[in-house]
Parts: sequence; structure tokens; C-alpha cells
Amino acid sequence: MDKEKVLDFVRRSNKPVKVGDIEKATGLDRNIVQKIVNQLAVEGLIELDRCYNKILGFRGDKNG
Repeated sequence: MDKEKVLDFVRRSNKPVKVGDIEKATGLDRNIVQKIVNQLAVEGLIELDRCYNKILGFRGDKNG
């Protein structure tokens, strides 16, 4: 599933990532990645920096 690809990439990265980085690494469409990221943020699984549209990491994790 696409959601697991996105989560796996965020887990493996040791720095904040952008939607474009996820798009290039996973080969998924940018709009699909953005929808998944928004859904994960609403679920409280990841922390977003809305100003720069970066995924900072997982909530409660040492990266986020």
C-alpha cells in the first residue's frame, strides 16, 4: 500500500523531508503523496511544518 511506502521512507530518513523527496524516492504521484501526508498528519502520526511543507518526523519520536 502507498501509505506504508510513505511511512517507511519517513522512518528511514534522518532529516526533515519534503513531499517532492518522497515522490522521487517512492515513484508515487505527488498528489497521492500529499494526500497521504495530510491524512497521516490528521491521524497524529507525523508532525508537519506547514510553512515549508516538510515532514519533521513522527510524533513522540526522537525525530519529531
